[in-house]
Amino acid sequence: MKRTNIFSLLFLLGIANASAGPPDSLQQSILARAHEGKDGVIVAVTERGDIAADTAWLLAAQVKLNGNYAPLLLVLKSDESEGVLKTLGLAEKTLPALIYYDHNGREISRIIGVSPMASLKQMRADTTNVSLK
Repeated sequence: MKRTNIFSLLFLLGIANASAGPPDSLQQSILARAHEGKDGVIVAVTERGDIAADTAWLLAAQVKLNGNYAPLLLVLKSDESEGVLKTLGLAEKTLPALIYYDHNGREISRIIGVSPMASLKQMRADTTNVSLK
């Protein structure tokens, strides 16, 4: 179980390094990731900081529950956040948000103002304290 969580975290950390870009490339990124997932993509949108790590864990949990969806974590840069939020139809106060897209890139649903559960935060703390020997 812990190895699966560590693998998921490492996978998502690789995704987290890709920041949200200009709106046109954002739509292309979402569509490309939607095609990679059998059923579509789950896009997690968040600000920088500790909340980004919590959102990455939340995204990992959603991908585990919805295994046919590809994950995409968007950590907003302050200079581009307004355009990205406008493109996605979000406001800063609604972050973090999860947006589900089908295989064709059409929005299925969204959850705004998501807050990772205390148990998820504890699991994250426990896993990061595990030695990788």
